[in-house]
Amino acid sequence: MSRFKNSRLIIAIAVVSLAAFTAGYLVKSTGNPAATAISPAETTEEHDLEAHLDEKGSVTWTCSMHPQIQLPEPGNCPICFMELIPLQRKDEGERTSIREITLTEGARKLAGINVEKVKRLDVAVETRMAGKVDYDETRVRTITAWAGGRVDTMYVDYTGSLVRKGQAMVSIYSPELLTAQAELIQAIKAVGDLKNSNLDLVRNSAVRTEEAAREKLRLLGLTRAQIDRVAREGKAAEHITLYAPQGGVVTSKDVNEGQYVKTGSSIYSIADLTTLWVILEAYESDLPWVDLGQQVEFQTEAYPGKTFTGTVVYIDPIVNEKTRTVRVRLSVPNKDGSLKPGMLVRSTQRHGGKDRAAADSPLVIPASAPLITGKRAVVYVANPDKEGTYEGREVVLGAKAGNYYIVRNGLKEGEMVVTKGNFKIDSALQIVARPSMMNPSAAPAPTTGELPRLFASKLRLLGDLFEKLADDVQTQDLKRTHLAFGEFNKELRLIDGSELDSAAFLKWKEYSMLLSNDAILGAEARDAGRLGEIFTEMKAHYAGLRAAFPLEEAGARHDAPEIFQRQLAVAFASYESLGDALAVDDADAATKAAANLAGALQLVNAASLDGPSHNVWTSALAAMTDGLTAIREAGDIVGIRTGFYPVSTGMAEAVLKLGITTDGPLFEIFCPMAFDYEGAVWLQRDEDVRNPYFGAAMSTCGETNRQLKR
Repeated sequence: MSRFKNSRLIIAIAVVSLAAFTAGYLVKSTGNPAATAISPAETTEEHDLEAHLDEKGSVTWTCSMHPQIQLPEPGNCPICFMELIPLQRKDEGERTSIREITLTEGARKLAGINVEKVKRLDVAVETRMAGKVDYDETRVRTITAWAGGRVDTMYVDYTGSLVRKGQAMVSIYSPELLTAQAELIQAIKAVGDLKNSNLDLVRNSAVRTEEAAREKLRLLGLTRAQIDRVAREGKAAEHITLYAPQGGVVTSKDVNEGQYVKTGSSIYSIADLTTLWVILEAYESDLPWVDLGQQVEFQTEAYPGKTFTGTVVYIDPIVNEKTRTVRVRLSVPNKDGSLKPGMLVRSTQRHGGKDRAAADSPLVIPASAPLITGKRAVVYVANPDKEGTYEGREVVLGAKAGNYYIVRNGLKEGEMVVTKGNFKIDSALQIVARPSMMNPSAAPAPTTGELPRLFASKLRLLGDLFEKLADDVQTQDLKRTHLAFGEFNKELRLIDGSELDSAAFLKWKEYSMLLSNDAILGAEARDAGRLGEIFTEMKAHYAGLRAAFPLEEAGARHDAPEIFQRQLAVAFASYESLGDALAVDDADAATKAAANLAGALQLVNAASLDGPSHNVWTSALAAMTDGLTAIREAGDIVGIRTGFYPVSTGMAEAVLKLGITTDGPLFEIFCPMAFDYEGAVWLQRDEDVRNPYFGAAMSTCGETNRQLKR
């Protein structure tokens, strides 16, 4: 028995070793042949250990079968006890994505990799549904006994009878109705007897009694004409006739002549068949192609070749767990009576499928391209500039259309996606501990060094927007949160990371991709539960972004009251006019704008500011006042430009730390050549440089320094 167990152990170790060999063969080392060894000693002999060093110069050891194991020393895997191998690393500066990997030609052949182009295609989708015709429940009425009695005559005595609205249906003898009619007759007589009475109270009481008697008869089912006839003739009718409330077909007859009925007993049911329902069963995979208000064509066995059309008025919110279908209800006109309740119908809808791709057609990829984890989808894109190199991306997919998926975010037309061998590429990424389908949270180390000022300022503003998004999500107001997700995604796409160094750019590319996908999914969350799931993932991705890009605080923010921010906005309008005048060398206009700015600053009321905010405003106002004084005393445009610089620094400080109520963003522009290369800044609403320090001589000299406001 022990010999048998030992044999099984030997076989298992051999199988594991063979799998490790295959996986290791897929990964291409930088400047080296494909790694095929599994022991530390052999790996060290065949490869330079520098390829395995991390940023700190140390080697990380991993298991080829369990890449999540990463240890600082060689040894055996604590899970399968295989010898650990050095974690293969590659200089991030040579890559275009954190999820990138390069395979040798032999590895590509072994993996059987195929690629196809991302293209625009008006894909053809056939949606097949089956169901039956049914009554329109909103057009089914029941005739009931409003008072107990005996059914003496039934004018319609079988189901299936066609009746018109107002047709007599049944005659009932009811003691309760006789009593109520007698009360009305007596009340009318009392009103007549008291007509000439001088006692208004008594006369009015009799009138109210008559009105109450009439209302009682109405509630017992008599029509106004029947009540008036009783009042006019002064004689109670022994039988009361009930009339059809609508035209249609009698679908049920619940009593017979001579039968006693109680109040509320059903006598007839009448269905109006001029409009019917068609209840179809749609597979859940076809639901993206079924919408409320959509026109759906269907056929019946009774009329071969004839097509009927209905409108989707209801889609069941619950999936039938046994059939995996959802009920779809159509409202169908049936003026000619061709359709009968109970008929079986079938529907085949074709969506799209034009002969050629149109410019506005959706982007599609083959259904075999994405690796779908349930919530996310990963595709691998071939790098056209580096043979054998593939980049992993998370994408947002739309509906599945036949053999294609519609792509909503993450890919561009013309890119080549892997359609076969993508699982093997994903496995190779897992071995080198990079983000993949099965290990999406492999986070890079924090970025070191100073970030570009413009990038850092936009990242801070994105943080403010994320806090607002978090507050909106807490409200669980779907409309509000959908707008907030859309706004976040818009601002995220406006951040340009091209000025980052190569390693930092890869991290930005990764996290901006993840957050953009989160925002798109969040903007379409259909319920609070799904919204919470998406935002939980988004918070993790945003935390990773902030960990990768730690920001130094640019100074404490003291958001001022809204009234102060509006007053500052009025002053900024004058400041903007001053800068525009200097940009076109108009000294007179600049002098007038400076005077308007001085007046606007005097109207800014600092009484609403707290202590720290007041200190910020005092410092900023002092700088602007000094600049305006220099402008006022200047004898030429050169002196005006000299005073414009402290005005700009003071305005920038106030806007950044106290806030301002303006539409759109505000940017701080920097000109390095101003004032004999000492440099100077100014504020604009856009990034189209209009230099106020050189004017027409060098109007475009300058670059965006930072963004002060969204």
